[in-house]
Amino acid sequence: MDELIIETPKTDFYIKLPSEADLPTAFAAFYKQDYVTVVDEETGESTQTPDGDAYLVTHSHDYAIDLVGVIHEPTGNMLTDDEGNEYPETAPVDGWHVNVRLVGDGRREDVEAIDALYGVVPNSPSRVFL
Repeated sequence: MDELIIETPKTDFYIKLPSEADLPTAFAAFYKQDYVTVVDEETGESTQTPDGDAYLVTHSHDYAIDLVGVIHEPTGNMLTDDEGNEYPETAPVDGWHVNVRLVGDGRREDVEAIDALYGVVPNSPSRVFL
């Protein structure tokens, strides 16, 4: 009897941007801009103007975004603190890291587009969703 294999869609995405400055461009689909509507009393014409800066919406019913930032990994060297305790030296890993978990397919296209450009497959993720 042939075994039926059902592939479940990917739900967790590990993103490595070149820097934090790249976040607004890479995650543009997840930014929101609030607006204020002003109505001209004479003409009745309404205009919308931005209210504050655009901001990243980090969660909804469809997704959660975890801004991990810079990750540090052990260098292999040991250091000693003032009390004589040894601890591993760490150094930053290149890039700025973001984890995304999808809940359903409501934003799958947006996340997969980011993943196609910046997705990584970590051997041992520094942070994961529980």
